[in-house]
Amino acid sequence: MTDSRERTGRRVVQWGRQGAVAALALGLTLPSAAMARGSTVAVAPSPVIATIPVGQGPLGVAVDSTAHRAYVTNSDEKTVSVIDTRRNAVVATIPAGQYPEAVAVDPAAHRAYVANFGDNTVSVLDTAHTAVVATIHVGQIPSGVAVDPIAHRAYVANYGDNTVSVLDTRHTALVATIPVGTNPEGVAMDPAAHRAYVANNDDNTVSVLDTRRNIVLATLPVGGAPTGVAVDPAVHRAYVTSLNDNTVSVLDTRRTAVVATLPVGDTPTNVAVDPAAHYAVVSDQNDNTVSIIDTAHDAAVIIIDVGNYPEGVAVDPAAHRAYVANDKDNTVSVLDTSRDADLDARRRSHRPSPRPDHPTASPGRRADRDPQL
Repeated sequence: MTDSRERTGRRVVQWGRQGAVAALALGLTLPSAAMARGSTVAVAPSPVIATIPVGQGPLGVAVDSTAHRAYVTNSDEKTVSVIDTRRNAVVATIPAGQYPEAVAVDPAAHRAYVANFGDNTVSVLDTAHTAVVATIHVGQIPSGVAVDPIAHRAYVANYGDNTVSVLDTRHTALVATIPVGTNPEGVAMDPAAHRAYVANNDDNTVSVLDTRRNIVLATLPVGGAPTGVAVDPAVHRAYVTSLNDNTVSVLDTRRTAVVATLPVGDTPTNVAVDPAAHYAVVSDQNDNTVSIIDTAHDAAVIIIDVGNYPEGVAVDPAAHRAYVANDKDNTVSVLDTSRDADLDARRRSHRPSPRPDHPTASPGRRADRDPQL
């Protein structure tokens, strides 16, 4: 049975979780016919192929494609769940710090880095032996982390003191602190370009960092309460979720400019990119959905039902899988993005002009957990 509803001036037709891909009417032509207002359309089977129970309060997720592992931070029990992505099952649980939120993986070094916003630390995990090997003190309320495996650096967004901590991953040490905007939350890397992008939640900006000199090169205005950020280096784009206005800002990373603003679901929190499949996956927290963005044409095209209160999202580009951490029901939804026949059909049917460069929380979101706020 279908459920249709209005969101921010656009029509959404959503199939329930039993069978479920939803289509956004964004002016694109649907495969069968143009969709009349209030009508429904049959779409492809749901790409949600598994729901994995994890620990309490899962927030962050990161994938190691080579080792076939995903790592999920369980904020309410101070642990990280390790998922075997071939079997879609938890195979280990690793202790972490107080309120672990974000996680990033360095596959070649067999390390994962967990930002613990309750005790201002980063836990360093040996992923080969599923053990904590170090704890590094960083700034106040670390909320996001990203790794540059080429330069052997990790960058940690410190929500509480408006800084980014730079870690030397070879020596497991803090080597620099960079002032950024107000309440930085998400951080993403473009290693080849020597850039990092930091979403500053309270001043509605993104700080662009030069990672060779550890300085801020530019500050870009984006939507309201930006939280998540992801980079697609192949097409020179970064994607920034904005909680307060239900949008994703698209940045041209060569020109250091916002080039598009895309409507998505309610309270978009995090974003991850599958460069080969030309998708970005956005977790829509208050809708219990993810929005799928066609990165070839900078358009949001599909909404998919997931678990309760989706937060973190990560993509395995080798397997074309997306992993969504559902905070309120303690699960991870697994999406097979290669199954998205509806998006492919819409691309064939509509064929919007490709870009010339393309190859063909607000404080209230964290306040219920954070004793410091």
